[in-house]
Amino acid sequence: MKRFVPALLGLWLAACGAQPGPPQVGDLLSAPTALNVNGQMVTVGAVPAASAQGFGVRVQLNSARRPLPPVQLDGVFVVGGEGLWKAPIRGAGTQAAVWGRNAAGLQAGEPVQVVVRLRDDRGRVLWLRGPQTRVGQAP
Repeated sequence: MKRFVPALLGLWLAACGAQPGPPQVGDLLSAPTALNVNGQMVTVGAVPAASAQGFGVRVQLNSARRPLPPVQLDGVFVVGGEGLWKAPIRGAGTQAAVWGRNAAGLQAGEPVQVVVRLRDDRGRVLWLRGPQTRVGQAP
């Protein structure tokens, strides 16, 4: 009986919706650059910046039509040459600015890709990648 306990525990965790691990860089870089949400194309604009005090990025969802479809920013990921910087965004709607420690070592002038995690009105997770941009110098 004891040998079945780990198997049953694994099944129980799977049934309870155990959270998957964080996204891999390759998965982030393969995210689409535009999403069709309820018949409306959505893109993301991003302005990353670094200083001696840290790193931050301002993101905004864009669409040719208003209002934007019912999606909310849920997280931001910045992929650079030296690593991955990430920050959660809670209750931000369609635009947000996040700032934090520059653990990824991103520098002004470095090319990066910004990817956002979105949640739609049904709670589904969607991924959206902005165009390649360069890190600016924060004041």
